[in-house]
Amino acid sequence: MFAHELLVRFLTTLRASGIRISVAEELDAMLVAEVVGYKDRSLLRDALGLTVAKSLEEKKIYEICFDDFFNREELREKLASEKEANGKSGDDNGSSTTLGQMLLDGDRSGLLLAIELAANQVGISQIRLFTQINLYAQRILEQMDLGGVQAEIGTMRRFGSPQMSQQADQLEIALENLGEDVREYVRRQFEVFARGEPDRIRDGFLYQMRLGSIKPRDKARLRIIIRQIARRLATRHARVLRKKRKGKLDVRRVIRTNIPNDGVLFRTAFRLKKIQRPKIVAICDVSGSVASSAEFLLFFLWNLREILSGVRAFAFSSDLIEVTDILDKLDPEEATKKIMNSIGFGATNYGNSLSTFRKNWMTIVDRKTTVIILGDARGKRTEPRIDIVRELSERAKRLIWLNPEQRQVWGTGDSDMLRYKPFIHLAKVCNSVANLETVVSDLLEAERHG
Repeated sequence: MFAHELLVRFLTTLRASGIRISVAEELDAMLVAEVVGYKDRSLLRDALGLTVAKSLEEKKIYEICFDDFFNREELREKLASEKEANGKSGDDNGSSTTLGQMLLDGDRSGLLLAIELAANQVGISQIRLFTQINLYAQRILEQMDLGGVQAEIGTMRRFGSPQMSQQADQLEIALENLGEDVREYVRRQFEVFARGEPDRIRDGFLYQMRLGSIKPRDKARLRIIIRQIARRLATRHARVLRKKRKGKLDVRRVIRTNIPNDGVLFRTAFRLKKIQRPKIVAICDVSGSVASSAEFLLFFLWNLREILSGVRAFAFSSDLIEVTDILDKLDPEEATKKIMNSIGFGATNYGNSLSTFRKNWMTIVDRKTTVIILGDARGKRTEPRIDIVRELSERAKRLIWLNPEQRQVWGTGDSDMLRYKPFIHLAKVCNSVANLETVVSDLLEAERHG
């Protein structure tokens, strides 16, 4: 039972450090630990690592966690054996509490073991925030009977004996030192169990934050988050496509194919359905007010190219250009800078930009194409060219408009959103990575169902 609890605590540590471990992998780890045992820590380290660490990055995290965790367990076992061997019973004239007696005796091994046991009882493995260090330190001290020792110190002082008063002074000093030891212990446990937690909290904020509010220093981290989301969506969609490619059993072909076998059904045949990968045309407003949203939408789509067919990307402010080659050849940061230098920050003109698209690229839009327009539809009171949006809607499989502004301001001031809306198949607010994930996930789901 102890070995099982030990492994569960270790797997909890790994999960807290950012390693994804499924239920099946947890069961495999338990079987591996049962086979190799816990005596040879080097063998256990290698065996469990093969089971739960699935990438080079996870392997590095795993090795650090294993060393930190099991070095602590070895210390606990050593302290327990030393305590048992010493068998200190305490002085009848000393403290009436176990903790007080260990403090008076200077029983370092006993105190460290008591800290370990108390820490497990208060759930030290659940620590996640730096601000929880003092909280857990106090809980550990209380579990070790801090209150009993403090009450005993008060009794000793009231008793009035010089010897008792001296012991009370010793206990107070020892308690102060113990408090520092416990806080240092909790700090070490925070490093073990909360490794990666600050990043997860920050990632959660960035995931929900308005893209226009993202600071330059956070853009690199946000790209990592988007890559992870795109990889997850791509894996899920590819799995669905593999299932659909299996097709349905073609009974007639099965019978016909097996006629030479006297009707014995050795060979099967399926009616295979050709799966069309989504074909995307993205038209993005890169004027100052919505540039961030456009940047991350394009980055998102580019990370899904393995399951999307021929993504074509266009950017505009006062006029429109194709940016597909720029995104293909340059890394995201350089590509964004080049696009913005080429076309960004100009006075927004939807009518002129849509006219340019119609003149040069309208023929790429057909009944297999999903057109995504990202922008706030604020054209500075220029001609909005509603007719071109209507034509796009008629030619495309679907026309999606992603607007970074809230719905209640659509159509206010110089916004032409409500004039475009009757010709749009789907209009959604999209101003965060969370919104982007929902939109792209829904798009892939819609393509799956045709």
